[in-house]
Amino acid sequence: MKYIITIAGLFCSLMTFGQTKIANTEALQKINNEDVQLVDVRTDEEYSKKHLKNSIHINWNDKENFDALASKLDKKKPVYVYCLSGGRSNKAAQYLSEKGFEVFDIEGGIMKWEASNLPLVSANEKTTGINLDAYESLTKSHPKVLVNFYAEWCAPCKELAPIIDKIAQKQADNLKVIKIDADENKDLLKQLGISGIPQLYIFKDGQKTWSKSGLTTLKTLEKKLK
Repeated sequence: MKYIITIAGLFCSLMTFGQTKIANTEALQKINNEDVQLVDVRTDEEYSKKHLKNSIHINWNDKENFDALASKLDKKKPVYVYCLSGGRSNKAAQYLSEKGFEVFDIEGGIMKWEASNLPLVSANEKTTGINLDAYESLTKSHPKVLVNFYAEWCAPCKELAPIIDKIAQKQADNLKVIKIDADENKDLLKQLGISGIPQLYIFKDGQKTWSKSGLTTLKTLEKKLK
């Protein structure tokens, strides 16, 4: 869908340092009705607790990774950014503007969004666990991601756990390991078609490159992660 900035929209927004400040109510209308890219620049922990629906997670504090993931955004589409209260999103918006993106910084961040009673995705609700949007964002949150679905009662999961911990330690500089409790995320498992655990996935640059149901070896994991 072609993006058109209306005159009214311009008057409602404030230009600062090459990017546009936009009120949260106006931003909500735009991200619901236009073809845009919504970027959450907070930390992994913050994002996992609550975030805006359909947002892409790119951690501003991880500068090297931010640069790599931001470069994959589409310059033909506007980018809407937000953080907790506006500090990090302002810096990220300035950075993306300098890279040639059309950027809108959502005023007040998620704190003002929540105070305005606007819709949020809560990823840690025990009834449903992490949702599919949050899961997909996490798989794209690092150039190389290993996802491990497990459960506390699962004997093979316990046998696999030391291998996962060892690979995480050995490849700490270039690998993100995400552990997802199957009992707390039954809806997600159903959506992904997972019928048994442990279940492993490897993602490279957001694309799934390998999956494994059941046990595997350290040697196999190392080979698949190369």
